[in-house]
This record gives sequence, C-alpha cells and structure tokens, in this order.
Amino acid sequence: MRPGSLWGRTEPMAQALSVVRNARRHELGGVLTIGGPAGIGKTALAAEICRQAARTGLRVVEVRCDPLQQVSPGAPVIAMLRAGRDPVISREDYAQLVRSIPEPLLAADRIADHLEAATENGPLLISVDDLHGADATSLFLLRTLIPRAASLPIVWVLAGRDGTVLDDLVGHDSVRVEQLRLSPLATADLVSMTTDRLGQPPDEDLRRFLDAAGGNPDLARRILDRVDRGESDSVPAEFIAAITDRLIQADEATQHLVRLLAIADRPLTMGEIAVLLPDRVDEREQLLSGALASGLVTAAGETLSCRHELVRDAVADATSDRVTRQVHRTLAAYYLTETDRPLLAAIHARAAAEPGDLHSGTILLSVAEALAATDADTAGDLALLAMRTFPCWDRAWLELSQRCLSVLRRTQRTTDAITAAALILARVDDNDVIGAVETDAAHALWLGGRITELVQRTDKVLARADLTPPIEARLRSARALATTRIASGEQAAREARAALENSRAVDDREAVMLALQAVGEAAKNEGRHETALSSFRELRELLGSSCVVEEITELQILDRYDHAQTLLDQAADASGTSPGMTVPALHCAQMWQHFYLARFEEADIAGRALIELGRQLGNAEHALDAAMACTAVALLRGDVEAATAQMSLAGELVDATDGVRRPSLNMMRGWLAAGQGDLDAALRILRPVVAGGGEEFNYWPLWPCWSGLFFDFGTMARDDQFAADAVETAELAAARNPGVASFVGIAMNLRGCFKDDLDTLAESVRVLNGSPRPILRARGAESYGRALLAVGEVQNGLAELDRAWDEYHRVGATFCCTGVEDTMREAGVRRAKWSTAPAAVATTASVWVSLTPSERKVAALIAAGHTNKSASVELGVSINTVGTHMRSVFAKLGIRSRVQLANTVSKELAR
Repeated sequence: MRPGSLWGRTEPMAQALSVVRNARRHELGGVLTIGGPAGIGKTALAAEICRQAARTGLRVVEVRCDPLQQVSPGAPVIAMLRAGRDPVISREDYAQLVRSIPEPLLAADRIADHLEAATENGPLLISVDDLHGADATSLFLLRTLIPRAASLPIVWVLAGRDGTVLDDLVGHDSVRVEQLRLSPLATADLVSMTTDRLGQPPDEDLRRFLDAAGGNPDLARRILDRVDRGESDSVPAEFIAAITDRLIQADEATQHLVRLLAIADRPLTMGEIAVLLPDRVDEREQLLSGALASGLVTAAGETLSCRHELVRDAVADATSDRVTRQVHRTLAAYYLTETDRPLLAAIHARAAAEPGDLHSGTILLSVAEALAATDADTAGDLALLAMRTFPCWDRAWLELSQRCLSVLRRTQRTTDAITAAALILARVDDNDVIGAVETDAAHALWLGGRITELVQRTDKVLARADLTPPIEARLRSARALATTRIASGEQAAREARAALENSRAVDDREAVMLALQAVGEAAKNEGRHETALSSFRELRELLGSSCVVEEITELQILDRYDHAQTLLDQAADASGTSPGMTVPALHCAQMWQHFYLARFEEADIAGRALIELGRQLGNAEHALDAAMACTAVALLRGDVEAATAQMSLAGELVDATDGVRRPSLNMMRGWLAAGQGDLDAALRILRPVVAGGGEEFNYWPLWPCWSGLFFDFGTMARDDQFAADAVETAELAAARNPGVASFVGIAMNLRGCFKDDLDTLAESVRVLNGSPRPILRARGAESYGRALLAVGEVQNGLAELDRAWDEYHRVGATFCCTGVEDTMREAGVRRAKWSTAPAAVATTASVWVSLTPSERKVAALIAAGHTNKSASVELGVSINTVGTHMRSVFAKLGIRSRVQLANTVSKELAR
C-alpha cells in the first residue's frame, strides 16, 4: 500500500489482500463487502484493493452504480464486462447482453458463461462501488451470479453504505464473505493525514475543525483542501451560509439555473436547460454570464454544472421542499417525454412524489408503464408508489388506479396486485368496474396459486345482476381456468369449452384468451397433449406473439424437444416485446427442458434462480415447479440431504391453494421418503397422488418420469395394487398420446415388469430408444437387463445393464448408477469403470462418506492440481458442474481453499 494513501485502514486492507492472495495462489474466489456511512472511505479502499490486485497479476474490472448515469436496468453489472483496458467481452457480446436484459434470468446465464470463460486465463477481481445506488435488476443479477461463481477464482469487492442492500446481498452458504466495515478515523489518523498533506501537524484551530469532521475522511479532506488554499477561517456551516447568501444575491434567472443544476445532480447542456427553463430561452447569454459570475457554476463547452459538490449540497439544502419537488417534477417529465430515459425519470419522480400529488403520481405511472416490459421490479415499485400518491378524492383516481393494477399484473407482482385490487374494490360500486378489477385480480390469484379464493371471488361477482356480456364472459373464463386446478378433468374441460363458446359469442378478446388457456389446461390435465397444444397455439395466434410458454411445454411433453428449444430461443430473443411471454414462465420452461434432457446441472441452476425470482414476485406456480426440479436433481444425484433442504424450502415458498401445492409437493415428499428408506411413508404420501391421475385435475401423475417412480416404489414395497395403479396410469397416458415414444415406451416397460413379460420389455427398449430423454432410455435398458438376468441370459443382461449404467453415469444420475452396480454385483460381476481413486479414499475416513461419487472424482482432480477447466475436460462435464461439486465439497468438508482440500486428500490417502 502506498504510504499515507489510506490512513487508518491497515487492518481491512490486510484482510482484503489475504483474499486476493488466495485467488492468485490457490484459484479460490471470495467476496469482500465494504460498508460504512457516506464519505468514510469505501471508494478509496476499493480502489486501493483493485490497484494492489492488479500488481499481483489479477485481471481487474471496476464499475460504479450511479443511478443518474444508468441508461438501462442492470447496466452497472453488464458494464463491468466492458470495463478497463482488457474487457471481458466483445462489443458484439455486450450488445447481445443488453438485448437480453428484459429477461434477467437469461442475462444472468449469459454473464455467468462469460465470467467462466474469463477465468480460464487466470483469477478475476470485480469491484462494484456504490451498491446503494444499484437498480433492482443489477441486484438480482449479483445475487444470482455470486453464488453461481463461488467455485471460480473470482474476487468480488462490493462497496455500499450502511443500512442498504449490502448486508443481505450475499447470503449463500457456499460463498466465502469477508465483511469490512469502515469506522471513523481515530484522532491519530487525522493527524497523520494532516501532516502528510500540509507537511506539518495541525495547530489547535485546525484540530478543532478536524474534530468537527467526526472521523469522516472525506469531510476532513475537504477541510484540508480549504486550508491548503488559505481558507482555513471557513468551516462547513459558514461555507453553507456563504453559498446561500451568494445564491440569494444572484438574479432570479441565475437562482433558477443553479437550483436546477443542484437538484438534477448532474451536468446539463444549454440545450437541456433551454427545455427545462423555457421562460429563460431568450435570455441565454445573460443566463450563462450571470451563472458564471455567481461563482456557483462552472462551464465546460456547452455543459454547465455546480462548481463543487459542496456547492451542490449547500444549494439543495437551502432550497425549500416545495421548490425541490417542483424541480424534480420538471426533470421527471423531461426525461420521460423528451429524452426517453425512464430510469432517470423514475429517480426524479420518486423524489417529487408526495400523498395527494396527482401530477407526480401520473408521471410515476407513466414511467412504470414505460418500464413494464424491460424492468419489471422498478415498474412494479413505481406503480405502487403512484397508487399511494394519487389523491383518492380526484375524479381521475379510479382510472389511474386501474392502470396501476394493470402494471402490477403485467409485471407479475402477484401479492401487490391483489392488494391494489382490494383498495380499488373498497371504493367502487359499479358492477362492470368491479368485474374488470376482479378479472385483473384473477390473473394474479392464478399465478399466486390461490385458486380457491379465485373461484370464490369470481362467483361472488357473477352473482351480481346487470353485468355487461364482455365482463361476465371474462369472469366465467377466469373461473373455468381456476376449475382446471380443483375439479376432475371432465368437469374442467366441460366448463372451459362452455366459457370459450360464450366468449366467442360475445366477441371479447380477453375472455377468449382466458378461455383458450382454460381449454388447454384442462386437456393437459387429462393427458390429451395434442389437444392442449392446439389450444395454446390458437392462444398464441390471438395474442400476436411468437409463442406462449404453454405451447413450449406441450412440445416438450410430446417429445418434440428440438422444436421446443427453437421456440425457447425465439422467445428469449423476443422477451420484453412479446405480449404472450412472461419472464418466470419462460425460464421455467427452459428449466424443464434441461431436466428432461438430463442436463441436471443447468436445471438446478435455473431452478434456484427461479425460486429466488418467485420469492420476489410471489409467483407460486413457477416457484413450486422449480422446487420440484431442484429436489428431483438432488435425489437423482443421491444427495438426500440436499433434497431434504429443498423440500423444507419449498414448503415455505408460497401461500398457495392445497389443490395446487399438495400434489406436486407430495410427489417430491414421497420420493424423498423412499430415498430415505421409508417405503411405507412413501406409499402413504403418494397413494392420493396416483389416484389423482384418475381424477385428472393434476397432470403430474400422467407424465412418464413419475409413472416409473410410482411403479418402482410399489414394487419395492411389494404393494401389488399400488404398482398396478401406476401401470394403469401410464397406459392411460399412452393411449391418449399415441406415437409419443416416452409415453408408449414407459407404459410397455411397466406392463412388462409387472407381468414378467420379456417380449414386452424387449419391445419397450426399442420404443424408448426413440425417446429424447436419457433417463427413460437407461430405464428401459436397466429393466430389460434385470429381466434377462432373471431368466439366465447373463451375458445379454449384463450388456443391457452396462448400457444403462453408461447412460446414467453420463448424465450424473448417481443414485441410478448405484442401483445398477448392486444388481451386477449380485450377479458376480464388477466393472473397472466403477472404481475411482476418490472412491477408495471414501472408505478410509467417515468424512468422505458425505461426498457423492461425482464429488469425490472432482475433489481428487482438484487436489491433484487441476483447475476447474482442466477437471471439466478430464471428466467430460461442464465447468459449471465442476463448480457446483466444488461448492458442495468445500461445504461438506468444512474447508475454504484448494490447499486445504489437497492436504485433506493427502492425509486420507496416507492412512
């Protein structure tokens, strides 16, 4: 550290450099958070850490979250990839990232890929300053990226003020965090600062001024600046008084200009000033000369700004609240309408807003509507603030509040939309207004999983007289949609068809869209997926969208994964502009695409991000799906502990109707119970779920992957009736989806296993080999191999089991691999490919028992000196997969560095 550059910061600097050294020497990442009040030296410390890191050879990028300079949501996080002399990404990649910002989950995936590629050339340090000024999208991206990159040699330096998002930004168990909270400087440090700056210790008067700084280095530095200029007789209070007096003595035009610059908190061009102060356009030269003569303003070409931030602060403090709010309103309207910069408009609209202020509230709402497609979090926040701002006695209140509700619904702010609807309904009596509001509320209730409440509320409004036909049609369509979650397939389908017929007769577009979704959901619940696909495609055409997520889901169920991915890619490019697309739904579809194609690492990452987003939005539908996927991935990997943790989290996620929550959660609970060895509990939990396949109000039991699990649990528990029910359910699904290999193949497989029919099993293998789903293909080979062993065809049986093991192993289904190995061992066979050095280590100490076979392989390679990248090449997996295993290994073994891992492995091998 340079002498005297950071007075009183030796200890936090030493902590920071320790993390930097670990990154350089051991490829170990970490997070440094720098907190403290304004002016305490956070920026200076972060800058010095970056300088020292660069000297040790780390690649360093630095960004600052300045809301006034931000041009789009997530801009600071994306900007970091282009920061410095050696940008992490190209201009073309940067442009692609900017286009993906309306889909923050997609943007996070792409940024993570770029960071992984960047660390192939060595450790990376990323400094993000002024986090208290970060927008919601930037914070979401950081929350997603930091734990995902925990195993990479990336040091994050995050600086922000106390009492902001800094404390809760990093909360993942796998992330190593060093918290550096900066306290006020001691008197001795202030004396050192003064001596270093002035060449002599402070005298008594200067000590008194420095004491007034309260240990704040920024304020102390400002005082020393004045002393250095021979202005030691002035103190902060006198300085403020002098600025105020100078402003009062200026002419009225200059006062307007200086206040505008101070409250804008950024330089303004003369062109901008002409628009913002139209009454002064004819006095341009006089305005400029008067401003410069005041000494409060400085010019750089055509751009004016306050001479110093002290001047800016003093002028702002001296300006009345009424005038300040008026200037903020002017700035908000300008940035929204004249420059199309809604984020800047949002900053000033927030500052201007106060209860009863119709003008500011209208600006807030206009900004929210402008941002709804690109920055859902900010748009939702502004819509809520606008509703609190509107005077409820104004005649425009109802129309404006309904617009706010529409923004909240479109941005999927489920809980907030329901609250806003309640506020509107408390103040209206018109039946059609009530119906329109309840229709918006129905969308939110559907996404929130509050189906019973949705039905009760729509029934209550439908009981009213004199509803106009369009409003009545919308409500009946919304009710039909809800019915698909709580009634039998036949009843739900009947109501949905009736609602669609009525909506078309009324010719109301919104009612038709809701009814088409209901028809599609009902068909999906019955397992009639071609019918469902047809309805969702008609919905897409009506929306004028490139696709709807439900259409993608049906393509996946029908084994058309290539077509589904084509639409997913198209939807990702169109997100934010496509009226049929919502961010969580799109990400959920991509998560299932990964899962069913056995890309388990990608599915797990996507699921965890979706759970985080679901928490923010109160979106039960997709958060529950994500919890299911993450639990299933953990169980397939044989990680019962992780699956248990996921199930515990899932139960706390949402306040959804039991009809929505219980079937999906119970499937996972039953699987988890079986994984824990409690088959009686598993069947007790799953019996109603299997019965739900017949009731057909929940489509999960009719999917091929779950049918096989149900049958296995029934067979292991020797419950023939349960196993027979699983076979019947699978065959029902196959009959309704002829020609779909996954459905037809699994039904034949289960029937062959149940009847010990070798020919049927052989045919099921042939059919399942046409399925795109690796786990189903492996299951077919495994079942057939076991059956062949049972009839004495040992060599053929072992060949099928080998094929199954290879497929399971390739996708990381460790639990399934273990089952195949046990069967082959019972037949007196052992394969060299099963054995690895880490597996031998696992038998030498109990600490290794907690590691899965995949984790042991990764641990052995890393301990032997491999990087994440070289280990991924060695194992034939993605660098993401290696990273996930490394996070788990570190957590289970209670270690924090690769050196500790190498030492641990060495000791175990020596035993």
